[in-house]
Amino acid sequence: MNDLPLDLLDEILFKIDPVSVASIGCTNRFFRSYISDPKFDSYRFPGVESSLFYISSFRDKYRNFVYCQSFVSSSVCMSPGNETDQVKKRCYILGCCSGLLLLYIDDLFVVNPFTKRFRLLDHSESKFLPEIVGPYHPDGRLNVRAARAMCVGFAVARYQAKKRFKIVCIQEMQTMYRFEISDDGDSWRLSKTTIMTTGSKSHLTIRMKPVYLDDTLHWLRNDGSIIAFNPETEEAKLIPSRFHRKPDMKFFFAVDEKINRLTLISGTKEAISVYTLDRNLKWDLARRIKNVSMDEKELVCWQVVLYDGKRLVVREKKIEFIEGVVHVYDMGANSWGVLVITNWWAESDLDYYKYTPSLYFVEDDQHNKEIVATNDLRISYLIKIMRLIDYNQVNDILLTYRLGRR
Repeated sequence: MNDLPLDLLDEILFKIDPVSVASIGCTNRFFRSYISDPKFDSYRFPGVESSLFYISSFRDKYRNFVYCQSFVSSSVCMSPGNETDQVKKRCYILGCCSGLLLLYIDDLFVVNPFTKRFRLLDHSESKFLPEIVGPYHPDGRLNVRAARAMCVGFAVARYQAKKRFKIVCIQEMQTMYRFEISDDGDSWRLSKTTIMTTGSKSHLTIRMKPVYLDDTLHWLRNDGSIIAFNPETEEAKLIPSRFHRKPDMKFFFAVDEKINRLTLISGTKEAISVYTLDRNLKWDLARRIKNVSMDEKELVCWQVVLYDGKRLVVREKKIEFIEGVVHVYDMGANSWGVLVITNWWAESDLDYYKYTPSLYFVEDDQHNKEIVATNDLRISYLIKIMRLIDYNQVNDILLTYRLGRR
């Protein structure tokens, strides 16, 4: 099949379900490289909307609920531990990049929910990760170290010569930062690169996940400056931008995918401001949005949880309701709408990620097959999470699109 014209090859691959396409990637390097190319994804998935992955945790019963909410349809959710199981499993989303999820379910996994492929990673040699994920507190509360899960960066290289993922853990030591890298999810090493911030005493912003842009991971600091680290070259630098933060402001760090710029969201209950980092390393006000209506007397808490240049997502919890509400602002239509009513709510649950389907290859080795054959609860939970992405529904969208073109 290597000699087939590419347009004919595309026609064949389009008619095959994603799991089978991923299996074809195991046959030789050409197919693995071809289906992992971003151009193939954009051709196969034109117009397919992204989803919102997020986790809600029960601190008192050691339970985690994982949700996948489509931006254009009703939500689905799953629970790794229901009321009869009472299984004590820690569950975090540590990263999402190029259609892959980095999950921690009492162990570290890299997962492609669309192709239903995953790999169990060996993080036993990591010096930083155990301090980041942390165990549960004896009384059921999450260990405070879990609030520093933002210290994990997940980067997926999409170039033809570099199709692999990297995991980077950052450690803050007063005015010095160190980096621990895993090139394959199994071996871990300390980078020779360190960065000093002498004279700048600001700290990394707690629970603010890093942003991956232009092959570089970026961590936001409380003063608006940024620690940047390139996992390929292992070059690090301090981007000395500044932002004057007020106590009542809510912050969110993101990338505007439409203009490929780092973005800082600053919000109050009245208005949300969108700032982009310009070439002079200054935060320029790009847009100000009237916030969704919130009554301070009724409000428990609210938070910005996602921004991508196309949409802004805000969640809120009112006193008289058990559920929370997730609102989405359409940047093009200049209007707010309710995305979903969440069944469960915790003020500290901020593991929200935008997930876009991809055929990026995840190699499952013999060890994977062995643990799947066992009665391992981690794997049963992982399979449920992968099932949240229904590729049959995506294929229906694709078929409609292709027939329309013809």
